[in-house]
Amino acid sequence: MIGHGPGARAAFAASLAREAGALALRYFQRELDYVAESKAQAQDWVSIADRSVEALCRERVAAAFPGDTMFGEEAGGAISERTWLVDPIDGTLNFVHGVRYWCVSVGFIDDGVRRIAAVYDPPHDELFLATAGGGATLNGQPMRVSACASMARALVMHGYVNRHDLDASLQVRRALIESGAEVKDCGAGALMLAHVAAGRFDAYVEPHMNPWDASAGLLLVEEAGGRILPYPGERTLTAGGAVLASTPALFAPLRNATGW
Repeated sequence: MIGHGPGARAAFAASLAREAGALALRYFQRELDYVAESKAQAQDWVSIADRSVEALCRERVAAAFPGDTMFGEEAGGAISERTWLVDPIDGTLNFVHGVRYWCVSVGFIDDGVRRIAAVYDPPHDELFLATAGGGATLNGQPMRVSACASMARALVMHGYVNRHDLDASLQVRRALIESGAEVKDCGAGALMLAHVAAGRFDAYVEPHMNPWDASAGLLLVEEAGGRILPYPGERTLTAGGAVLASTPALFAPLRNATGW
């Protein structure tokens, strides 16, 4: 067990994200073999890599903070006063196809408030880190959202997975394009949010994200000077909710375009 102060937890989150990412990278590079498996929905993938990385995270959290709980994508868990939200491999579809756009996402909430975020991109060795009120960094250097103020100049990420209503998603995409934005989806929500925080993308929208995908990235964007839609809104944290994160100037136009 280590110290329980905010600094100790932030250091732990950074270390955990890097360690988990190193293990995931061994699978990605086929140093450790795995077989990709499809979940219930089409294009919804999982593998022993996801499960092994999540198991590692559970072991480390339990050892360091035995009074905390962990809520992860693969094995679930519980939300308590102090909870770690972990997606062991966000962007598994990319991962199993050998595409270098995936990450490990680690978030920490205290009494329902996002306090710590660590998103690690192993293929590019980039660690995005934030603490509530402490700013956001990329590999130790301060990062800020872009200065983009025009939809006609904006690069907007629009996340879509099969559980979303297709017609509604297409309507949002059409509205974004008609507003002048360039619209793309790179397939890993937590990493796209981190790239909004780093000023590489100007906004990210998705009609529903689970807490292990969204929590860390949302804090990164907030601490990098961006604006976010209240998450999870009127829903419970375990149920997740809509995500809209952007530069300050694009927030209102994006709300108008999405209707959220």
